[in-house]
Amino acid sequence: MNSPIRQQDMCDQKPWLTPWEQVSHLKSKGVRFRYMSEAEAVEYLTKNNNYFRLRSYRTGFPKVSDGKRKGEYVNLDFKMLVDLSIIDMLLRNEMISLTLDIEHFCKVDLLGRIEQHAEDGYEIVQDYLSEQDTFDSKGNVTNWVKKEISRCESSAYSAGILAKYSGFNMPVWAFLEVITFGAFNSFILFCAKRFDDDELRDRFYLLRAAKDLRNACAHNSCILNGLASGENARRANNGVMKALSKIDRVGSYQRKARMSNERIRQIVTTLYLHKEVSSKGVIKHKAQSLSKFISRANRNINYYKGAEVITSSFSFLSKVIGAWYLCDAEDMPSCDS
Repeated sequence: MNSPIRQQDMCDQKPWLTPWEQVSHLKSKGVRFRYMSEAEAVEYLTKNNNYFRLRSYRTGFPKVSDGKRKGEYVNLDFKMLVDLSIIDMLLRNEMISLTLDIEHFCKVDLLGRIEQHAEDGYEIVQDYLSEQDTFDSKGNVTNWVKKEISRCESSAYSAGILAKYSGFNMPVWAFLEVITFGAFNSFILFCAKRFDDDELRDRFYLLRAAKDLRNACAHNSCILNGLASGENARRANNGVMKALSKIDRVGSYQRKARMSNERIRQIVTTLYLHKEVSSKGVIKHKAQSLSKFISRANRNINYYKGAEVITSSFSFLSKVIGAWYLCDAEDMPSCDS
């Protein structure tokens, strides 16, 4: 039987708004329609984007502190929300592509390290899987990695591999093809401890940030609606911070402020790790698409005068990408120009 809805819960529920009502609500909050008319906004909300997602980008804009317009946004036009949603989509596309490259090259590197240590390809998998066993009070065993692999038994892409190896008795090169990104990172840490490899251990923490970002991108989560400085649950990697300190025109204050935002930390860590593990050809190819992204992100930068959270974040990411990628790309302008 369903529990009754409390009166307070009913009061907290938001009403369903039509596109015209959504526009009216935005106007009541000080959002203007100079660059895009109200009728165009209604059509956009009807056909192109979810109102809840679009309005979330308003968090990067300051509000009037006193007077008749107290509580309204200082300088926010509807077209700015649309512009940010487009840039956000392009950013997600870039980041998920980076994480796919990272996963590929990290797997290649790990297989090389396993070979260097003369490991038995089957034994190392069994040792890892055994370490993931957990027991309840009745002695029943569960294994989260085996559960994840079992879900792939009917997959058009993994079923053929799994059919060759019964009882999870598979070599490491096959194992890496059927596990998730999260399980792969767990396996990285296992190997780091097994080999007493500090570089692998450090990579585990870098990969954790890339994994979190990839999950957000894969679920189409908004990124640019939460760029304010704050306190990270996880500290920025020392290697990443050292690399940032070498970038011209990125001062200590900007570096610390921007990296205190968890989303920026994940983006920059992913960029750093991709540059560290990928081939020169892949980096050069990615530099071209990242250059296009930066150009698009800054196309309407004049929109955001007064929105310091947005302008400083865009400036910071532009400098990082320019220093780590565009300097290596042919036919690109000098990063010092």
